[in-house]
Amino acid sequence: MHTTALRNIVNIIDDRILCFDPDEKDKARAFIERGFVPPGTKRYKDRRFMFDRVFAHEARQADVYEATAQPLLNGLLDGYNTTVLAYGVSFILSQNVSKI
Repeated sequence: MHTTALRNIVNIIDDRILCFDPDEKDKARAFIERGFVPPGTKRYKDRRFMFDRVFAHEARQADVYEATAQPLLNGLLDGYNTTVLAYGVSFILSQNVSKI
């Protein structure tokens, strides 16, 4: 039975940047998770990505709407094309699918 806590593989740096597979600060835990890594290779990817906006796990749907889609409405009503591309897991959808 595996009793160690799970490691977060996505770390939100600020409201625009997130880090995928961040470096593990505890070197003993890093060795337990990944084992021996040959010299010159990286144990963790530690890749950073920039977005227009990154929301924390606790963000409400209203927070996301107010920061992304709502500011575009005036342009849309003035006749400009508007697109909102949202990427991420939908908690509501996953909850509904599991009940089917």
